[in-house]
Amino acid sequence: MPTITDFEITSIQTTIFTPSLSFATSKLLGSVLQKWSEVFDSSPISLPLPLDAPSEIPRIILQNSSKHKKLELAPKRANLFWLRQTETDTIILEDYLGFAANVLIDYVNIVNGKVGRIATVLNRSLKNPNPGLFLAQHFCKEKWLTAPFNRPENFEIHAHKRYSFADRFNVNSWVRCKTGILVKPERESIVLVEQDINTVAEEMEKREFSDQEIRDFFRLVKEEFDSILSLYFPGEE
Repeated sequence: MPTITDFEITSIQTTIFTPSLSFATSKLLGSVLQKWSEVFDSSPISLPLPLDAPSEIPRIILQNSSKHKKLELAPKRANLFWLRQTETDTIILEDYLGFAANVLIDYVNIVNGKVGRIATVLNRSLKNPNPGLFLAQHFCKEKWLTAPFNRPENFEIHAHKRYSFADRFNVNSWVRCKTGILVKPERESIVLVEQDINTVAEEMEKREFSDQEIRDFFRLVKEEFDSILSLYFPGEE
């Protein structure tokens, strides 16, 4: 049976939520380009949205030329992504999370905003010629494998927990294990695991996370992701 070391990272999303932010696109674009032009070296995208557009929609998108890194800036949130582009792409998760913390904290300082919520979404994949049957056999008792789960082409489990992470962050933890298709370089069937750890939305308006708390969240979440996934795929025969 697979363990967490058999899974490959396909994407990472780190997000901060910035309620009550004063967002001036033209002014902000100049500031972020001055700060990060070497990191995000592709031409910036500035979206001319109407004034009443939802404040979660990005107004500014920055990318690097390899398309591995993408930063989306919106009045109520900032999303920073690492996106796998080729099968040989690899990343050290803790290094990326440290980089993400630096970029997102820099952004908050540029806009003089406050962070009311933090989130990280991690996607990992495992090649398998019959991922639906693999997941059914892995998670279901024998009596369910004769019927109705004897030949599933697609399969998914979805679990949610709410708890205190590191004794100071009240979080939601979501795990989704499902079938998927790897498109590049050629189509292959995969098991896809999405993990999402985010501080609770109910506290967003009253919380103001410090720079150090943001750094600590992203520093500690890597071990939390691994610990959770090892419960689902412990590698036991």
